[in-house]
Amino acid sequence: MTGLDHFKNLSITQFLEEIESENYFWIVKRLSGNDTGLTGGHQAGPYLPRVFFEKALQEICTTEKCNPDAGIECYFPSQGGSVKELRAIYYNSKFFPERGLKKEYDEFRVTRWGGKSSPVQDIENTGSIFIFAVKEGKSVAWVASSVEEEDLIENWLGCEVEPSRFQMCDYSQPEENLKLPEEWFSNFPTGKEIFRHVLQTFPRDEWTESIDALLLERREFEFKIFAKIEKAHALPRIKNGFQDVESFIKYAHSVSNRRKSRTGTSLELNLESIFADEKLIFETQVVTENRKQPDFLFPSGKAYHDPKFPSTKLHMMAAKTCCKDRWRQVLNEANRICPKHLFTLQEGISGNQLKEMKDNNVVLVVPKPHSGSFPNEWQDSLLTLDGFVQYIQTQQRSTSGLEQWIN
Repeated sequence: MTGLDHFKNLSITQFLEEIESENYFWIVKRLSGNDTGLTGGHQAGPYLPRVFFEKALQEICTTEKCNPDAGIECYFPSQGGSVKELRAIYYNSKFFPERGLKKEYDEFRVTRWGGKSSPVQDIENTGSIFIFAVKEGKSVAWVASSVEEEDLIENWLGCEVEPSRFQMCDYSQPEENLKLPEEWFSNFPTGKEIFRHVLQTFPRDEWTESIDALLLERREFEFKIFAKIEKAHALPRIKNGFQDVESFIKYAHSVSNRRKSRTGTSLELNLESIFADEKLIFETQVVTENRKQPDFLFPSGKAYHDPKFPSTKLHMMAAKTCCKDRWRQVLNEANRICPKHLFTLQEGISGNQLKEMKDNNVVLVVPKPHSGSFPNEWQDSLLTLDGFVQYIQTQQRSTSGLEQWIN
């Protein structure tokens, strides 16, 4: 463990300070079902993007030989100080058709984590935040074990770690050639202004694919817009420098808060727009028991608070980008409604948590492209966004006199 001894017994806060102060090259992501082996695939470790390996392990970024690899010693402070000899490998069979392999690959992975004994391949950690930091052939790794640890990591990053995205040191998103309103480069647009631009670019009446694909496409485009505008506003301010530490901290907090605000409202705006386009009858942020506010309530708050309206015709949906260990927050949001629906972008949840959701009458709704990241035996119990919309449409069409409960 030469060179890694000082990571022993560190807290998550101390760990983050160490990898930053010692100039480790780090990457942060949420573990998907494919990463942990939840889906039963043959992958032997988490997927990491090419750009990470090009900066941290350049020696394997070659097509001069098939499947180049390198050994890396890895230390897990969060797992009692265990040490692993990892293997970083570039599966590049795409460039060697003469081998006649059944499937051609062009992807990077880090393998030999130790199977189910490793937190990286523990299916219960699907959806957890994973940090991997490399320096001079050695590495350290951390898998968050609680919501509190995830909050500390996201505060350190200054943004939420969204499913299917990664955060990496010394990395900025590639510059996008987007045509945006000129005034946005002088005055930062609100989240609603950005989303209106997204709707104009991807209107529902011109979209021929599923609404699941539409939501994901809109979110990706929205993220690119925000990144471009943020860069235009923040970089000049950073380059001009700060007169004191306090002004720097204040500005950093403002950037972080703006990022978190975008993440928090983006998913709700996307869903609200789709529900309206599909002619669903609903309200947002209706106050129910104990001042709880479900993200979406169908058909209305008036119907919910009228005991004459049948409970079987009431529905709700909560929206969370990542729901691991957070899904329980929805259980008391609307006592009259059973089951409760929860939409998430998370790429996989363990069978144990899915069973616990089912036992608590929570139905999970996921974008159709993400359903393959869930255990095979549970996929039939999931709803796609399109399936949920069709379900609500059927329910509302069969409700007589619905008009009297619409505000």
